Amino acid sequence: MSRISELSSESGLPRAAEGTGQAELAAQTRLYIPAHPRYPADPEQPPGVGFEFLTEPDTGAPVPVAFTTLDALVTALGESQPWIAMPAGPFTELMRRNGFGRVTVDPAVAPGTEPYWTPENIRAYTEAVQR
Repeated sequence: MSRISELSSESGLPRAAEGTGQAELAAQTRLYIPAHPRYPADPEQPPGVGFEFLTEPDTGAPVPVAFTTLDALVTALGESQPWIAMPAGPFTELMRRNGFGRVTVDPAVAPGTEPYWTPENIRAYTEAVQR
């Protein structure tokens, strides 16, 4: 990720990206979040959701990210990127409970960055979890 475009406000709710006319997103605002299913090795355990983070360019720290539209997520991370939709308030609270103080909304991704998820990676992941 080339830079972080917007970070959470003092209240902890994500701020809207520049140019949207909103200073802060409402708790019920739907966000599109890069995530994929996680299947534990123990088949008795239920599957879960693995949230995907980007990296803060200056420190290398993981940064929770979300997008205000599905088009923004696809533009930034590619059309094969798995995702879930979730309200801003619960997502921000979940990240805070897990030690992340901020959520980046509509982040800029470094030009030329190749998406991790491709049709081939999706196929390989699907095959691996079906075993």
